[in-house]
Amino acid sequence: MTRESRLIVPDEPDAMSNESLSWSDYDGSSLSRDNLVSVAYPQLRVRQSTPSFCFFEPTVLIVLAGRIEFLTSGESHTLADTAGVGFIDQGVIADYTKFPPDNGSPFRSLFLTFSADVLESFYQFSQSHLSLSGDRKKPKFTATALNGALRESLQTLLKNLAQSNLSDARIRLRIFDLLLVLAEQNIHFALPRRQGVLPRLSHLLRVSPETDWTARSAGEALAMSESTLRRRLREEGGSFEKLLVDIRMHHGLMLIQTTRWNMAQVADACGYKSVSRFAERFTQRFGLPPSRLR
Repeated sequence: MTRESRLIVPDEPDAMSNESLSWSDYDGSSLSRDNLVSVAYPQLRVRQSTPSFCFFEPTVLIVLAGRIEFLTSGESHTLADTAGVGFIDQGVIADYTKFPPDNGSPFRSLFLTFSADVLESFYQFSQSHLSLSGDRKKPKFTATALNGALRESLQTLLKNLAQSNLSDARIRLRIFDLLLVLAEQNIHFALPRRQGVLPRLSHLLRVSPETDWTARSAGEALAMSESTLRRRLREEGGSFEKLLVDIRMHHGLMLIQTTRWNMAQVADACGYKSVSRFAERFTQRFGLPPSRLR
């Protein structure tokens, strides 16, 4: 039995229809500021389903064209055509299916992630919201309508990220504004998990998925032996090999949907010298060969 939520645009003055809500000011380029925020615009032309997708960072998700259906923790959520926005804690694991629009155009979305550091800085800046974020035992998926205040704050952040002359300090304030708008709507990201080996290893691998990682080299980077790394991962319910493959496949999926790189470039960026080996792993993980998603 699942609980379903479907987002619709409410009847209020600041809610925007598909026609009036334009994201055309943004050229679809991926944007990022180190240790603050990253923005990508994935798109694909075929229906695609992924089981057990892990969100490694706090995420904001808006579907710009088409729809995406999630199933997580016994609840289903649908985001479609800029009518709503999803806020996803670090550690949420979801099954999802992306559906391109019926008119033959590609599925498009905005995928924005925050670093753990920027969330911790925000809660230090605004202590009153720290307790409201909750010491949640389980990460949470929250969906809400994309209203005027939220839209304005998001678009201001995106425009500012495209301005390379703006300092990281000013970008941080734009992020804080977005988080304050969310807090006013009683939406709070949980503080990302920092303790334990698993979050540290996940961060290490995500920063450099193209590196020829082994459990030994990763252990050395984390100042421990290979045997200690494997033991502590087992205690936390993790596996070095599984985590490495999952991170590389997530990275490959994002590159395929956000760049025009050829498959050799994508494979290399994911740590695979063999395109066929990368394609085999990708197909095992996502059910389609990477070439089908272009």
